[in-house]
Amino acid sequence: MRYAMKGLAVAIATTLGLAGAATAQDGEPIVWSVNVDLSGPASYGGIPQADGFESYVEWRNAQGGINGRPIDLTVTDTTFSVDVAAANFRRAMAQGDVSFVFGDSTGMMQAISPENNREHRVLTGAGSFASELADPERYPYYFVAGATYGDQLRLLVRHIAETENVEDVRLAIMHSTISLGRDGIEDAREEAEALGIEIVEIQQSNFVEADVSTFALGLRAARPTHVIFHGYSFAVWPETIRLMQDFGMGDITFMTTMWQNEYEKLEELIDVADGLVMIKVFETDTNLGEGEMIDVIEQIHMERDPDFDGNVRLGFMDGWFNAMMAAQATEDVLNAGLELTGDNLVAALEALEDWDTGGLIGIPVDFAGHEVGVGQVIQWNVAEDGTLSSEAISDWIEVE
Repeated sequence: MRYAMKGLAVAIATTLGLAGAATAQDGEPIVWSVNVDLSGPASYGGIPQADGFESYVEWRNAQGGINGRPIDLTVTDTTFSVDVAAANFRRAMAQGDVSFVFGDSTGMMQAISPENNREHRVLTGAGSFASELADPERYPYYFVAGATYGDQLRLLVRHIAETENVEDVRLAIMHSTISLGRDGIEDAREEAEALGIEIVEIQQSNFVEADVSTFALGLRAARPTHVIFHGYSFAVWPETIRLMQDFGMGDITFMTTMWQNEYEKLEELIDVADGLVMIKVFETDTNLGEGEMIDVIEQIHMERDPDFDGNVRLGFMDGWFNAMMAAQATEDVLNAGLELTGDNLVAALEALEDWDTGGLIGIPVDFAGHEVGVGQVIQWNVAEDGTLSSEAISDWIEVE
């Protein structure tokens, strides 16, 4: 399905004083293929990812595109199926001169990369932060848009070491059995050992569990001061926290990796949200971020909802950032007078230094190791009136 961009671009341009900017009409289109879960169990993340891409493309085209060339965006539904996602990729390769492909998952990248490496050599990104994918040897055309899951866990462990007396820390890790949940556990273990932090329990559960009491009892027996949950959506960990609170262990610091950083979901889990610590890889609160892109994103959301409170869906930011990444690489290649090939786009990103993301990330970044190795630790707080908000409790941190 090809999405036509209408209306919003004009409103944004007018509001931001860009009404006189030329829209991208005449240049040869730059073709992007975005493949996300618009239906199925992962559509909660896929729909805002598509929105992030669509909104960026509309905004960018309203300003003249990339060097006068419009972005031609196609969004297709992967239906939470690797087979469907791979078929979408092959269809896109057969239909046109695609310069960038975004996929829904680690599984899609694993499925298409051998063929892409051999035949198509197209720049790729995805809604995956899998450690495996940050490997330029195996995935030379893929770039991870933030800290990998392993690096997110390292940053959480490092934050504990920097804010606590490590001799007093008793760390437990609970993770899911899916590939996302297994990813990075050894990284966390190694980081804890290097920093002198004792890990008292590592346990795994299904991604969804009908009864988490066994896991909560295991944590109670381990008597942790900190618990990191990894590899879940919005099941398992909330009920585990509730049981721990029932056990009188509510003073534990509970922590998660990035995918729980969703304001509207945490509002539904207000009873377990207070004090919850997590990693973010993009700024998702326009009240906290500063920069051109944060201002644009805020304006887009205010055009949709005058009561917008500043909280942006994580998937939207993921889509927007990946679109920015592909656009920056494209602009650099075109400015250099080079052909728009995957190899040239990869070289452009590899050469990028001190990139200002317009506030999506709070410090300049690069793509060393095909990863934006940066994150920030935040804490969610619930006020007496039940209002939920987040605050940064660390600077933006580069993975070493």
